[in-house]
Amino acid sequence: MLCVTLAALALAAPDPILSSAPAVLPHVGSYSLSEIHVRRHAVQVQLRCQVLSLGEVIGPFDPDLDGNMEPGELEAHVDAIASYIAEHYRVVPGAESLEAAADPGRALKVTSSLVVEAPPALDPMNEVSQWIDVVLDFSVPEDQEFRNLGVYLDLFQVTSPQHRDSSAVVWNGLELSAWQFAAGSEAHVFEATDEMLARNEHPILRFARAGALRATRALDVVLLVLLFVAAARRGSRGSALLSAGLFLAFAAAGMVLAPRADLLPQHVRFLQLTVPLALSYVGLDDLLHNRGRTRILETSVFGIALGGREATRLAPDLSREAGAGEPLMGFALGWTVVLFAFAVALSWVLMDRSASRETVRRVEEGRNEESPAELASGAYSARPLRATLDVAAIGAGLWFFWVAFRA
Repeated sequence: MLCVTLAALALAAPDPILSSAPAVLPHVGSYSLSEIHVRRHAVQVQLRCQVLSLGEVIGPFDPDLDGNMEPGELEAHVDAIASYIAEHYRVVPGAESLEAAADPGRALKVTSSLVVEAPPALDPMNEVSQWIDVVLDFSVPEDQEFRNLGVYLDLFQVTSPQHRDSSAVVWNGLELSAWQFAAGSEAHVFEATDEMLARNEHPILRFARAGALRATRALDVVLLVLLFVAAARRGSRGSALLSAGLFLAFAAAGMVLAPRADLLPQHVRFLQLTVPLALSYVGLDDLLHNRGRTRILETSVFGIALGGREATRLAPDLSREAGAGEPLMGFALGWTVVLFAFAVALSWVLMDRSASRETVRRVEEGRNEESPAELASGAYSARPLRATLDVAAIGAGLWFFWVAFRA
């Protein structure tokens, strides 16, 4: 649950001089780890603390103070533990100063809590201790925008004056510098960066812009859309848009569904190599069958492969989000809209708008009685142009394949 590793406990070992002082209470290794997650108007505290520390402040819990829980002991004191942590670990959105962070009147109220047993681990004294995980959820009013988050923490200071808590803040998936709470430094104000605040926007809108931008920079995808339009059935704008539309629709579906598939590294590698081969395949197919056609099977197979590839490339960004569903939907939306608009524009530019339906029918039937000027008026009838495009697509596809293969 916690990103901070318990290996950091060794760094928090108490000063040996202080440890030997007679005023120090028996539990000199009291220590805890916490993370504060801020995502728009939701705040969550994730705390890991020692059983012995809790036993010292909650009398009925761990009464013999040996740091070990008996069966059923935790369940019987869940409410008391959650209440104590909520009282001594407070968060104040919008705090401008340490005094504001320490003001209990401005602290958020807990909306839900969870208390569970954590795996045993070493404490600062290099002894195995039992630990407990406590999760507190808070909700910030929707109309309250804040850049600062004040935190006040005085856990276990009455019984363990040397208690320390190593705390990190993760704001909209991005981590701030850690802070160590201790006696004399119970309050601290964390300030979000501009990048963190920019991620307050709804993930669908934010990733839709990212998808639109990616669509303009993916040269292999742009060439594939161009090829599906140019290699459609001659004279049929509907065929061109159907081929391109199906291709983009299957790609969008592949993006959204990719996280549900347990993709192994070899699967990701296959997707990376399939997309450039699709470019060469469609170019070669159109070069050999110069009549053009509406493509269904190719659009589905290559579209899903492309969507899976784009989703895997987006994985590092998705790892910082609360979930992958909405970001992928937004990315697919922006990506698809831009590329389909490109396909529509291509179909109008390349299509022979002056050709009559009868002319198109005769061309498809092979009865080319029309004059050369009439047949050459559109790109769909200008065979040299299409042949050049097909050859270029074959070469580009092989080049992209080689680059992906060597990567």
